[in-house]
Amino acid sequence: MKNLTVLIRAELEVPDDWELVEHPSGIQVLKIGEHFVDFDIAPLATKSPDLDAEWSDSDSDVVAEVLDAVVGLEAELEINTRH
Repeated sequence: MKNLTVLIRAELEVPDDWELVEHPSGIQVLKIGEHFVDFDIAPLATKSPDLDAEWSDSDSDVVAEVLDAVVGLEAELEINTRH
């Protein structure tokens, strides 16, 4: 077996009324209105070798196989206010 480390960093420009809160389960999440939002890994796949191939998570067998291989996952959220 080999270990694969996937580092994903995303920056979103969000409205001022979105905020970081602690969910009752103890994790830090984004609060949008009445919704609690967390981030997770979403594997996308294609069978096409074309440059403009369409990638999706519609192949549930492949998605499940990748997600079953995940042994650890951490999401770190931070909001920086620009003035």
